[in-house]
Amino acid sequence: MPAPAYETPAPPAAPASKFSPGFRVGLFFVALFAVPGVHLPFWAVWLQSRGLDPTQISIMLSSAILLRLVAAPLAAHIVDKSGERRRAIQLCSWASLVVFVGFAWADGFAALLLVGIVHALVWAPIAPLTENLAVLTAARHGTQYGRMRLWGSLSFLVCAYLAGLLLKGRDDAWIFWIILALMLPIVVCSHLLPDIRLPLDRPRAGAPALRLLRNSDFRIFLATNACLQATHAAFYTFGTLHWREIGLSDAQIGLLWAEGVLMEVILFAVGQRVGLKLGGVGLLFCAVAGGVIRWCLQGVLTDMTSVALLQVLHAATFGAAHLGAMRLMADHCDPAASATAQTLYGAGNAILLASATMLVGPLYALGLPGLGGGWIYPAMLPLTLLGGGGAWLLWRRRNQLSFA
Repeated sequence: MPAPAYETPAPPAAPASKFSPGFRVGLFFVALFAVPGVHLPFWAVWLQSRGLDPTQISIMLSSAILLRLVAAPLAAHIVDKSGERRRAIQLCSWASLVVFVGFAWADGFAALLLVGIVHALVWAPIAPLTENLAVLTAARHGTQYGRMRLWGSLSFLVCAYLAGLLLKGRDDAWIFWIILALMLPIVVCSHLLPDIRLPLDRPRAGAPALRLLRNSDFRIFLATNACLQATHAAFYTFGTLHWREIGLSDAQIGLLWAEGVLMEVILFAVGQRVGLKLGGVGLLFCAVAGGVIRWCLQGVLTDMTSVALLQVLHAATFGAAHLGAMRLMADHCDPAASATAQTLYGAGNAILLASATMLVGPLYALGLPGLGGGWIYPAMLPLTLLGGGGAWLLWRRRNQLSFA
């Protein structure tokens, strides 16, 4: 069993620059998460401004999620065979910037969908490869994964809040230009990442993905986390539109997105201590408990104070689930297959998240008297409970867990 990256890091290697590897990874997280800080809350609004209806918006967003199934595992397979993590991130970052410009000329649903598909293919590998690089940096240089990752969440928080303020009273066309501007630092910071490579002198037969997928523990892990992350489909797709529907301003909406991520940041800041106390499975149970409360109440609360209090639970539904998954992979996965494991985790999430996203479009358009589109949130509860069942299975097998 490989040494867990969170607990027994390897001796630090000599830094390649005056900035520490942990700092450079954290800086890239800042650049990377600035884009979803605007994209996630407001991209559906921009698509609506281009004439797309709720079903078309769901297709656009779910297709991008679904394409992670192709792009991310393929990139990870190449990376685990070559060791070129930094180079892959750089190439995908440049390609994402170039392709995103195409949205400026795309007109109509078909053209927007085509550009969205190409962009999703080159964008999808960046986050999982960066997460993998962060875990390896933590193991090799003795830093903490959560301390690097929290800077990405802080970046998301600040950009979501500032975008809400900036967009107040302005045309929705600004959303595209803000995102385009935020993609430039990603390209720059990708060239500052540490070049961490694993030894390639211990080849193992077969593709890493096939070895992992044959492992029953890993399959349960994938299914559990896919259910927990897919519960956010309604919130990610129509959260902003629903809040507009109940009368909240763009500034308030930006503040709410930022607040949810701030709670996530706080969890990441103390993630190592919480992870050591609860373990990866314990963190998953926290996500289940938070999800039951959050999705029962999300659609019925309409005043700013109540909605703001409920947003605290984003630390549980997303933060605890993600941190638990990272710890489980660090503790139980062979580092030589770590990039593949990371992207299979992302791909597993994408399957269910894309399916749920496709479903919530028609459901949101249907609505219910007195709740409008807010009734889609309780529809996420079955996924939360399925995730709880998976966490229980992992807990039962906790003493024999191995993803090798």
